[in-house]
Amino acid sequence: MTKPGVILITTLLILMVMSVISMQVSKNFYVSLQREAYLDFKNQSYHMLINSEKQVIRNLQKEAKVRQSKLTLSDSILKNKFYYQNDLMQIEIDISDASNCFNLNSLFNKSSNAFKVRPAYRDWLIRFLELKSLSTVNIQSFIDQLVDWVDQDNQPLNFGAENYFYIGPASQTQQFTPKRLLVDLSEIQNFPIMQTLDFNEITSGLCVIPGSTKQLLNINTLISEDVLLVASFFNETNLEFTESQIFNLPKNGYDDISVFARNFSQSANYPPQVLSINSQTFSLEGIIINENFSASIKSLVILDPSNTVKIVSRTFNF
Repeated sequence: MTKPGVILITTLLILMVMSVISMQVSKNFYVSLQREAYLDFKNQSYHMLINSEKQVIRNLQKEAKVRQSKLTLSDSILKNKFYYQNDLMQIEIDISDASNCFNLNSLFNKSSNAFKVRPAYRDWLIRFLELKSLSTVNIQSFIDQLVDWVDQDNQPLNFGAENYFYIGPASQTQQFTPKRLLVDLSEIQNFPIMQTLDFNEITSGLCVIPGSTKQLLNINTLISEDVLLVASFFNETNLEFTESQIFNLPKNGYDDISVFARNFSQSANYPPQVLSINSQTFSLEGIIINENFSASIKSLVILDPSNTVKIVSRTFNF
């Protein structure tokens, strides 16, 4: 009487084990297919993003020849998106003016293999951070630690930090100061003062152009979010007045920076060769989305007066 029961139980156990094995095999096979599909998508999207970036750069150069020396927000290169596609995917690329921010590298001027602080830019940065309601000590600490991060010596400034801090037991950085210009805005998170400051708040309006100490503000592409940047540039404390000047930009833009600058009482004291009616730095952002995966690219490019493009940074996200 017991043998049929034993056989039945044994059969059911065997079927159960086989079912578990089958499910595991199916799961592994599905994961393998997904992995293969992802790798295939990543490879194809990489090449498509690079090729699309080249196409957009050519359009940027072509547009630069047409518009000559002035760029406004109404220009098609900034107003319209670019679309490229093949049989499997479509990419959307947006171009924006990346000029209107304070390039932290512009604080320095390289002379005889050493980086010297430019006083006019230091004062501008101080005024900018003051408008963000940072305390005097925090402002001094941020600037001194930025200078110590870049300069060639190992002697810390009053509120600065040199090697002894970054390689000490209390530091998570565990590296010497690089003694070079910043390559990415995220580097400032290494500064000790950033433990007490909000990264997103302080970096709004700040940027880093890798390898470049140049600083331009295109008055024809200013928006309301640039009010602190413009006000601090002209040492203007009336933010409502500054914002009104941005809102009242001519539809076709200014042809002469002095016309805009004359609206500010301190215009004679601003740092030279910063204001412009054109732009040289652009941000390209492209995204690919299909049914299962997505990919994106963000590039920072510089278009010099000879219409030659230099890609100074490029980031992929798959």
